[in-house]
Amino acid sequence: MRIVDPKIRTRIVIGCSVLALLFCILSGRLLYIELCHGEELDRKARAHYEYKEELPAQRGRILDRNGELLARNQTVYTLVVDCHHLRDQGLATIGLGKQASESPQTIRKRFLPDEILSRYREYVADSIAPVLRVPKQEIARKLRSKTVGEIVLAKGIEDDFASQVEKVLDEKRLGGLYLRRGERRFYPSPLSLTQVIGYVNQEGEGESGIEKRFDEEMSGRPGYRYSERDNRRREIHAYRGLQVDPVPGKDVHLTIDMALQAIVERELDSVIDQFRPEKVTAIWMDPRNGQVLAMSSRPHFDLSTRDGIRGMPAVRRNIAISDLYQPGSTFKIVGYGAAFDRGMASPGTEIDCHMGEYDLDGFLLKDHHPYGRMPAQMAFAKSSNIAAYLIARPLGKNVFHYYMHQFGFGQDTGIELTAETGGLVYPVSKWTKTSFSSQTMGYEVSVTPLQVAVACGIIANNGVLRPPTILKGIEDHSVNGEGFVKADARASRRVISEKAASQVRRCMIEAMMDHGTGSKGAVAGYSMAGKTGTARKHVENVGYVKGRYIASFMGFLPADDPQLLGLIVIDDPKVHEGAVYGGSVAAPIFRAIAEDAVKVLKIEPDQPEQLQAPEDPAVIEISAAGGAQTETR
Repeated sequence: MRIVDPKIRTRIVIGCSVLALLFCILSGRLLYIELCHGEELDRKARAHYEYKEELPAQRGRILDRNGELLARNQTVYTLVVDCHHLRDQGLATIGLGKQASESPQTIRKRFLPDEILSRYREYVADSIAPVLRVPKQEIARKLRSKTVGEIVLAKGIEDDFASQVEKVLDEKRLGGLYLRRGERRFYPSPLSLTQVIGYVNQEGEGESGIEKRFDEEMSGRPGYRYSERDNRRREIHAYRGLQVDPVPGKDVHLTIDMALQAIVERELDSVIDQFRPEKVTAIWMDPRNGQVLAMSSRPHFDLSTRDGIRGMPAVRRNIAISDLYQPGSTFKIVGYGAAFDRGMASPGTEIDCHMGEYDLDGFLLKDHHPYGRMPAQMAFAKSSNIAAYLIARPLGKNVFHYYMHQFGFGQDTGIELTAETGGLVYPVSKWTKTSFSSQTMGYEVSVTPLQVAVACGIIANNGVLRPPTILKGIEDHSVNGEGFVKADARASRRVISEKAASQVRRCMIEAMMDHGTGSKGAVAGYSMAGKTGTARKHVENVGYVKGRYIASFMGFLPADDPQLLGLIVIDDPKVHEGAVYGGSVAAPIFRAIAEDAVKVLKIEPDQPEQLQAPEDPAVIEISAAGGAQTETR
């Protein structure tokens, strides 16, 4: 047996002890790192390769009553720089190697680390600036602006352009830059229904109109997935991890008929060209159910740019539900309706209009023409202010005030839109000596166009107020969705009796005759009920301005079976010849829209004899000999 030298044995023992100690220290260090810094180091390692990608939810669409698309999302991309990868030496040397046609190792040997990163940022700016059509100095400035997080170089990149950018990133070996898929709102008809549809902000959240009112329903719920990427930020599909699919937003179907809406938009543009008003609004409804078929105002804006149109300022609020005006004679249906409802008058009640001047109550009332005694029905047709006051006076202030609220004034209509104004109806305690008479003819009360249209609908609906709606229903496309769900019908309420509404309707029919103020709004082939309105324009802190008026017209057809109701309000029209009246300015616009609307909506004429061509003046000769007919022209 061989005996080991004690010195060698001692050395071996010492060496093994030292190695064991080193292993113990290393193990302890590894254990310390794992316990104290494991999660942080794991996070840093994952941050280099693992990527959590948000999967945006498809925002719901907006469609009209017939399924025509009004708004949808469009796929776009954002060019993003990951600051962590922008400072990665490996990615930088690959890119610079591609630029110089050299290997990454050669680049590492030639330049210092900080110089590599500086040159790489410059290379990125030189490469990406031409395709983005942005000065490279601007790109370079952005790349230096942050050292952590992300830098956005471009937004709203569409598919075709995105493929060009992707090609540059691939050819130039630009690591740390990638395209993030996203969504952008797209409006096929950006000049129609703008204030109703509204718009979304840069984050895709609704800011106004339908976009805001139904933002929660249309937003959906985003998903996400974890994946790993290579050193050029390309996804390694084999290592795709947890994925939660997004839930798409719901589609909102409106009651709007875009064919009718196009007609309205066309005619409002003609009003702007012809009269250069401050504002103009048109509302068209189905009075049977309160559904809004068309709604538009001027000025408005371009949905794609949010700029004004036709040289007018951009007005993004919905004028039809937010702007107030004094309605003038269209408001007379309240006084007449209340008086008929209480049995204090009828269409045949004779009224003395005092030849255009009435001063028996301590104040002076005037008519635009001197009228004597005539039935209430005729006084309504002539739009006598004196008659409107005298027929409502027996009601008293409190009862008249009650009926104003019953007709819906001074309160929101509750339509499914944002920023609706309730109007202004003063309490009786604040009335002046002339307030009662002024309000019977549509002054000293502020209303929205939609409120007036709804009030007109009360007469069309035999005295029942049907709340307006612009929502047809909501459609859910998710896996567990409920499909198409119709909008809940809002409760109607009776305002005046059926008899009283019928009597007011008789007065409105009279107003459409040749001797009435609304004759220019009549549509051939259809019985019509309508009312004109002409009010002096009231300017805040100024008062009523001489020579400036608000002209309006409201009506429905057929008169005895109303299927279409419309309102036109023109604020401060500029008329070169003649006076400004609702019958001469607004009524023809109503007629122009209605003549096309009945065709679009397939409303059959109830007076077809008016549409028959006049008889040909040919002379019919009957031959005495043969009995044959011969036409001579």
